[in-house]
Amino acid sequence: MSVIWITGGKGFIGRHLARHAAAQGTKVFGIGHGHWPTSESSKWQYAHWSNAEIDGASLTRLAKISGPPETVFHLAGGSSVGASFENPLEDFHRTVGATARLLEWVRMNSVETRVVAASSAAVYGEGYEGAIGESTTLRPFSPYGNHKVMMEMLIRSYAQSFNVRAAIVRLFSVYGPGLEKQLIWDLCSKLSAYDVSSVQLGGTGREVRDWLHVEDAAKLLWLCRFACSTSVPCVNGGNGTVNNVAEIVSLVTTAWKTDVPVVFSGKSRAGDPVSLLADMSSARSLGFSPAISVLDGIRGTVAWFKQMRGMS
Repeated sequence: MSVIWITGGKGFIGRHLARHAAAQGTKVFGIGHGHWPTSESSKWQYAHWSNAEIDGASLTRLAKISGPPETVFHLAGGSSVGASFENPLEDFHRTVGATARLLEWVRMNSVETRVVAASSAAVYGEGYEGAIGESTTLRPFSPYGNHKVMMEMLIRSYAQSFNVRAAIVRLFSVYGPGLEKQLIWDLCSKLSAYDVSSVQLGGTGREVRDWLHVEDAAKLLWLCRFACSTSVPCVNGGNGTVNNVAEIVSLVTTAWKTDVPVVFSGKSRAGDPVSLLADMSSARSLGFSPAISVLDGIRGTVAWFKQMRGMS
């Protein structure tokens, strides 16, 4: 049975990836921040969870338990544009520092291990219309986006200099049951408030995003292990369909079965682009096709939220 590691594996995407990988007959080991009782981590099909920093000593300890991993899915790092403005140094250490330590461990201890790294559409920045291809010039605006670019550069450096085989997946707007932040969570939280008469959200509602269900994100990350090479291919992780924020809000309120009006403030946060839509040609060439529509995905996410809050 092959062995994989997931860094940042306690997070939203990591949990779903672990379950998907285990279903393929793989033994899954996770490492990252946070205590996780075995009874809980085993629900997500982890053979072992290590509450530890992504550093040489911790990775060596994990290797003694699991053996050398066939693939490391590197999901550890900063996860919020807003938080990166509030604390850019912490975001740098979480994204760039952790990546450097992982790559150095692979170079020194397990150079045959493949690395699939989760990057972000934030590397593209703003000012786009239509689908964005992976060869597009990167123009990150936020510390978060800049740190993801640095992460990608580090990976290419280790591939070129030390023959580390890797692939990079630039994830767009990943959503689904279990994500306790961002638009759908925020809107559901406001709709669940007692005696709510209206809801206000930031932005204009015209912002275009590419929404990828977390189960499809896990499938794409899994496929990309076959693409790992010293040329470090980049693959966009989106759905490839156009939905603006107002349309997503409408789908949420319909699934919620409410006619509470939702209004937009017209004020956007720093670092929020008008349009982020993925060109999915590279992902399709790997055999990827999203299985969950935005309509079904939002219905399922709203149902999860209501169940979690005891509202269904």
